[in-house]
Amino acid sequence: MTTAEANQTAATPLRICCYGSSSPRTPEKYTNAAYQLGNLLAHRGHTCVNGAGSSGCMAAMNLGANDGNGHIVGVIHEAFVVDGSDWFEGAHSVFKEERNEIIVTRGNDLQERKRMLVEGADALVVLPGGPGTWDELWEMACARHVGFHSMPIVCINVDGYYETFKAILQRAHEDELLYKHPRDIVHFEETPEAAIKWIEAYLADPINKHDPINKHVKQPILIKRRASMLKRLQSNLSGSSLTVWGRMTSFFEDDMVENNNAAVSELHDVDGGGGGAWHNTYLNLGVFSAGLSLGLLIASRISLKSN
Repeated sequence: MTTAEANQTAATPLRICCYGSSSPRTPEKYTNAAYQLGNLLAHRGHTCVNGAGSSGCMAAMNLGANDGNGHIVGVIHEAFVVDGSDWFEGAHSVFKEERNEIIVTRGNDLQERKRMLVEGADALVVLPGGPGTWDELWEMACARHVGFHSMPIVCINVDGYYETFKAILQRAHEDELLYKHPRDIVHFEETPEAAIKWIEAYLADPINKHDPINKHVKQPILIKRRASMLKRLQSNLSGSSLTVWGRMTSFFEDDMVENNNAAVSELHDVDGGGGGAWHNTYLNLGVFSAGLSLGLLIASRISLKSN
């Protein structure tokens, strides 16, 4: 990305979640990259979402985004709220400005905070960081790997910091432990400019259709429960003959048969609900079919035992 491109607003503004260190001892080469990332997001018109930290890579990216007049969203846990104050211990001072937002999460752990960081995000950028950053990265990488989201993830590999992560993904791929190729799980770039350029190009490609993680739509889940043979047999011996036939079919095929009483209802509709000839005929046919099927089942098992 050229300097001119970096200073131009992107065609599509994005909400980008950023992970990175919070340690005040973070090396300068990492904080420099973090500042560049925040400043670039601001100039490109993207929203920078992060943990609101006042030190390490988080502080540097917040300062960079603020210096570029960008929009910043900080997500912080209520444990860091200063008693009797409207401010947050550990939060960067940039969040005192009206154009920036701060979100307070609750709970006895960090799970809600982690969820809110990626809520509505279009992409995830990971700067160098410690175990907290790694935890957040691998959780989202795992979710992408098994298909819970399609958000692109890119690590900024400053001074080869994430070379070992690249190596372990490649090793897992070679040992056939992955469902996807490593490049489809986590992407790596050397600089913030390359990372943002890759994200914009990735999301601009129609083949990489992505829905932000903000649609809490519960999809219907079909759960097929497999009953024990004894319970099925007990169930098969109860009810009307047509219901028995439906259940016997389920018993043999080992699949659930939905609405097996529909046939009985339809027959009642045909003869007006009474016990007419049609009902008796199908009733007898059902009893005969169920008995025949049971006989065949017993005969087949006797045959198998004799062999």
